[in-house]
Amino acid sequence: MKFLAVLAALFLAASSPVWAAPAARPGAAKRVVLPADVRPDRYEIHVAPDAAKLTFDGHVKIALTVVKATDRIVLNAADLTIGKASLSGTDAAPKVVWNEQEQTAAFVFPKALAPGRYTLDIDYAGRIFQQPAGLFYLDDTAPDGGKRRGLYTQFENSDARRFAPMWDEPGVRAVFSLSVETPSGQMAVSNMPVADDRTSAAGRRTVRFADSPKMSSYLLFLAVGDFERVSRKAGPVDVGVVVRKGDAAKAGFALDATVKLLDYYNDWFGTPYPLPKLDLIAAPGRSQFFSAMENWGAIFYFDYAILLDPKLSTEADRQQVFVTIAHETAHQWFGDLVTMSWWDDLWLNEAFASWMENKATDHFHPEWNIWLSTQAGQQRAMRLDSRTGTHPVITDIPDVFAAASAFDDITYQKGQAVVRMLETYVGEDAFRDGVRAYIRRHAYGNTVSDDLWAALDAAAPGKDVGRVARDFLTQPGVPLIRAKTGAGGTTLTQDRVAADPTQKAPQTWRTPVRAAALAGGTWEGVVSAGKPQAAPLAAPVVVNAGQTGYFRTLYSPALWAKLAPAFARLAPADQLGLLYDSRALGEAGYAPMSDFLALAKNAPADADPLVLDTLAMQLAALDTLYEGRPTQDAFRAFARARLAPMAARLGWDARAGEPDNAAIARRTLLGVLGDMRDPAVIAEAKARFQRWLGDPDSLEGAGRRTVLAIAATHADEATWEALKARALASKDVADRSRLLSYLALSDDPKLIDRALALAISRDVSPTDAPTIIATVASNHPDKAYDFAIAHRAQVDEFLEPTSRTSYYAELAAGSRDPAMLQKLAKLRATVPASARGEVAKAEGAIRYRLDVIAKRLPEADRWLAADGG
Repeated sequence: MKFLAVLAALFLAASSPVWAAPAARPGAAKRVVLPADVRPDRYEIHVAPDAAKLTFDGHVKIALTVVKATDRIVLNAADLTIGKASLSGTDAAPKVVWNEQEQTAAFVFPKALAPGRYTLDIDYAGRIFQQPAGLFYLDDTAPDGGKRRGLYTQFENSDARRFAPMWDEPGVRAVFSLSVETPSGQMAVSNMPVADDRTSAAGRRTVRFADSPKMSSYLLFLAVGDFERVSRKAGPVDVGVVVRKGDAAKAGFALDATVKLLDYYNDWFGTPYPLPKLDLIAAPGRSQFFSAMENWGAIFYFDYAILLDPKLSTEADRQQVFVTIAHETAHQWFGDLVTMSWWDDLWLNEAFASWMENKATDHFHPEWNIWLSTQAGQQRAMRLDSRTGTHPVITDIPDVFAAASAFDDITYQKGQAVVRMLETYVGEDAFRDGVRAYIRRHAYGNTVSDDLWAALDAAAPGKDVGRVARDFLTQPGVPLIRAKTGAGGTTLTQDRVAADPTQKAPQTWRTPVRAAALAGGTWEGVVSAGKPQAAPLAAPVVVNAGQTGYFRTLYSPALWAKLAPAFARLAPADQLGLLYDSRALGEAGYAPMSDFLALAKNAPADADPLVLDTLAMQLAALDTLYEGRPTQDAFRAFARARLAPMAARLGWDARAGEPDNAAIARRTLLGVLGDMRDPAVIAEAKARFQRWLGDPDSLEGAGRRTVLAIAATHADEATWEALKARALASKDVADRSRLLSYLALSDDPKLIDRALALAISRDVSPTDAPTIIATVASNHPDKAYDFAIAHRAQVDEFLEPTSRTSYYAELAAGSRDPAMLQKLAKLRATVPASARGEVAKAEGAIRYRLDVIAKRLPEADRWLAADGG
């Protein structure tokens, strides 16, 4: 009780504003936002779901303040039916005026409302959806074999308006009081603990939750179902994992991780977690858009992102579960306690959580080398950021459709890379001090990027953090640091990576650079266009030593000639830097393709497992460019000759005491060799698959996934049908989804057609269907896209409304057929103007790929013929 009293005092004493109309940036498009003349103070929401009929009745009582005289109260509402509505202090019922395009309902009164406090009461009804948007359902099989249904909510970015009429914008904070009618025997979970649970004389059970702090609408949460909860105290906080009955044994790792992370974040942020409880709610199925959601005090996860099964889960699963929990728990501060004012500053939530997930994971599990693993995500961002379709991290978001487009690798992966670069630049202590001050100052409030820069500039005087950050966050593109031998050492200049002509316009960044000579000595400085820097370091020199900077490095031929032979002596992070940069710059025409191929040829078989993993993935990416070309066999022979000894060294089976990352590298190497038709690997996988059909316990964990994926890729009809039967018979929701996705890996076009037909059949759940189609797209993008568009009305029903455009565009993005560009032009004409950036990303990827195939692969072919043996 004492904690709640202190908490309430904190809510009342919060000095940050709880609501502010977001101001558009100069030159930005007009935003579709609600009028600022009325603000909500408190919502009292009651819902009565009918899970069988997939409908619900609701009532909301909104305590509000009219700031400026107006004759209407405008709030967000979508897919709702409004019944009776009334406002305190007025006699006439308001007229409801809908704007379906802007998803608003205006309650219009005969006379203007004077400034002051009012209460708006609304009766309404809504739908329970099959996709994660608003209130939605997920079905699974109970331990007794029967079907059971759970209800959950998902509101980010803008789907709280499908649950109740409200101000559904991140910059509008209010208190939420939520109650729900539930069947007896079921558990209800929300952001706050249960305050009252009673059953009326008529047998109707109502669960009411304690009031929330003032928070944004997208953070509200509700779940109702056949749940059980395992819990532990973390100081005063009740930490729990809520699972469907029968799954409690799979929750132990997640519970332990959350307790550790909560203590770590309390210390790092310098502000204790402010709620009395923190629940992690596991649910069956999946989304194409997200794996978990940071609802304040009630974090939602799909099963695969939080639960671990000793027989089915892999070392990579274990790492990913920890990382995901670290990400969502970090959001309880960055995103929940302090929230961006509008979606253009989404990076304040997602980039920081993405960076912090790695920092926290590295603290608890340094053996995982998470900063090496995260380089793959940064590289995806850099590839997108150097061609058509990119955008600034802080980008113009005119409406909710555009907001959905901001949830991408630029916001998450470029954002977190820039945050890491800034921390390295100013120093860990100063950076943490600045973040702590920012959190303290803006707790329970909303912010813009400049608020963070002010705090960091104050913590690190003389570093000019704000100007460096703005260079990287308010303009698109990737800096290119050119290195050449100069007087007294190495000369560094700044240019721009342009993977296509749209990115050739000159641009300047204040780029923090750290360089190191292999013989000893380091140099740190800021490199900008037109301002060369001289680093007093003798070759061989690694620029971006430690790979904490967001830029690519182009070495002069003379410097490269000294550095490349020293590859085996470099730290693993710098080995990754050379592999990634040499391939990217080779494909973009800045360096010879031979630079990457020579590194691949000479990479040591005993390199760090994550370096081996990266090398295999980079060769696999090149292999996709060779698809259908007469020289693919020669490239595959080269790649297999490099990778096979590495795979042989690791073997097929885990060894006692080996690091987790060895298992990850083993799975990647064998998988890539299987894709490249290595006969020995395919034969062994097929033999193990046949044993598994007779003895399912013969395979588990990573070994099981490796074998099943390779066998599925090279399956004949009998193998495909056997795998399908196992998938449909599986009682484990996450494993069923995984097995179904394997059916979409086949290299047989006829079996792929059957996988696509299966995806939209009644045998597959609505949450699995998009995954099957997307898995087909990984190898057959044109077939997957054509199928999805042909069945668009049905596929749309499987997808969250604001993520539909990105889903179709991503299906097409891997195409190597110029005709896909015309298909995308037709798609562009059917989607909201603010969402067309997703189509532009796909178009940019296709044009870039076609350019590389036409201009760079012939160069690679010549090197392979002369030096690839």
